[in-house]
Amino acid sequence: MIKITDMHPARGRIAATFTATVGGLVLPGCALIRRGDGYGLSVPRIGAPGETRAAALSAMMEAELLRVAVANYGEMT
Repeated sequence: MIKITDMHPARGRIAATFTATVGGLVLPGCALIRRGDGYGLSVPRIGAPGETRAAALSAMMEAELLRVAVANYGEMT
C-alpha cells in the first residue's frame, strides 16, 4: 500500500515535496520533479547519519509511488 501525506506544492523544477509510506516504510522528504517529458521522483536515503542507504524499493514500487504522487499532485492543482 502506498500513502502520500503532507504534500506541499513548490516552484521551479520541484513540483511538490511529500512524505510517502510504502509498505510500512516511511519516507519523509520525497520530491516530485518536473521533467521535459513528465515527472520524476526523488526518494531520500534512509538510515543513521554516515550509514545511509537507498530506500529498499523495487522498480515496481517506485513506479507505483510515482503514479500515486502525480495523481495526488494533479488533485492539488
